[in-house]
Amino acid sequence: MLRWSFLLNRYVVTFGTIAVAAALWNLYIAFNDDGIVEGRVVGPSGQPVAGAEVILSERTLLVTEPRQRVTTDEAGTFTITGHRYHRVWLKAVKPEIGASPQTEYRLYFRGANLHLEEPLRLEAGAS
Repeated sequence: MLRWSFLLNRYVVTFGTIAVAAALWNLYIAFNDDGIVEGRVVGPSGQPVAGAEVILSERTLLVTEPRQRVTTDEAGTFTITGHRYHRVWLKAVKPEIGASPQTEYRLYFRGANLHLEEPLRLEAGAS
């Protein structure tokens, strides 16, 4: 028993806990860094909008640069794959209906998967 008592030392416990937490965080990142953004686009009435263009942008030094564009399906859903950013801006546009405000999403790590809980809502008359 005396031989293993050093494992109960406060330094071993503290640094061991930190090492386990870091290993778990890295494991979480490994399973969630595919660069996938999923969500829905709805119109002013809350109905899904098919054929809306969703634009993923990245902030450069001075401006927001569009990086990827996808089109929604019949259910108003979209999936963007392969982004490698810490912060993304999303905007949905359908000329006949309107546009959503450009919304910023901050991610915990580069290429983090993002599932939008709230849909992108098109506003009539917005561009």
